[in-house]
Amino acid sequence: MRVLQVMECTIGGTRRHLRDLVFGLHRRGVSVEVVAAALREPRMRDDMRRMRAAGITVHEIPMVRPIRPLTDLRHGLRLARVLCDRGFDVIHTHSSKAGALGRGFGALLSGAVRVHTPHTYAFSFDGGHGQGGEPAGPPGLILATERILGRVTHRLVHVSAAELEEGQALGVIPRARARVVPNGVDPAAFGDPSGGEAVRAELGIPADAPLVGTVGLLNDAKGHDLLLDALARLPDGVHLMIVGMGEREPDLRAQAERLGISARMHITGWRDDVLACYDAMDVFVLSSRWEGLSYALLEAMASGRPCVSTDVNGSREALLDGELPPGGVVVQRLDVESLASAVRDLLTDAPGRAALGEAARERVAARFTVDAMVDATIAVYDEVLRR
Repeated sequence: MRVLQVMECTIGGTRRHLRDLVFGLHRRGVSVEVVAAALREPRMRDDMRRMRAAGITVHEIPMVRPIRPLTDLRHGLRLARVLCDRGFDVIHTHSSKAGALGRGFGALLSGAVRVHTPHTYAFSFDGGHGQGGEPAGPPGLILATERILGRVTHRLVHVSAAELEEGQALGVIPRARARVVPNGVDPAAFGDPSGGEAVRAELGIPADAPLVGTVGLLNDAKGHDLLLDALARLPDGVHLMIVGMGEREPDLRAQAERLGISARMHITGWRDDVLACYDAMDVFVLSSRWEGLSYALLEAMASGRPCVSTDVNGSREALLDGELPPGGVVVQRLDVESLASAVRDLLTDAPGRAALGEAARERVAARFTVDAMVDATIAVYDEVLRR
């Protein structure tokens, strides 16, 4: 089987998804190549170098998120040369721009089956922004384009059942061609986090201070502004650690200053010691406005952190659904008071935190592993190729 993976949005969880999927396919003997951009995340080139070192062919095409007809045509023609030359069985595209170029040119020029993973729908973002801050384009136009592309898509793979239902409500593809393959992490990599005391000392957070934490890009989608409003409602001794970087950092610092919580908010920037950061947290919070299925949430669960999440795609499935005990608390999206209340309750209940953290770890190991994600993706390829 020869598979081409195409992605423009190589940031955050989507970058993580592509990297894990590509290496997982390669380990299973699938002939996989990659077309990707690295404009929004230069560290993506580190992933490209690792892929090439493993013998994976990588083509860098600097695709951009906004709709730019001439630029998009030029990049599409470069992608077309790859499609025509390589004889792929499957073209698997990810997110909106690569999904449009890969499926459009693939339908015209290649006999390969077309599989697409949206990683949240760009037209569902307020104002059409979402990941990375850049507007993708008019939501109505993007939705219309997605519906047209759905006609030439053999399988639409969603990273959560809630995302699938969102797509069904929007009419992007018939249900018979929609599938769910949840995101996954390697539980062994997060099984025994340590180093939290050192992280607290570095950031000037008292060792005995209650610490709420989150991990993610600093953009509108992640809702850090909501988390700051929640922090202002918590007792003065509670600190907040935000692990990440992004275009909203100046706004968040200004907001913290207005709320009088600057001394209790700690933005760390990019960290390579994310395991130690999870270890430092008493409670992990996902305050997102939109998600497909948050990798940061899965990592926190695998690290044994009790979690509070807004009710975005994937969070109920990860934390609540199924026969295993709950691994956290889900509150209404955009409801700052409920977010603050849930965090406050957990910070005053040490036995409850421990029970939720252990249940969260078990839920990831049972349902959200990277091996399960890769195997289920291959099963989708096999299914559509057989048909």
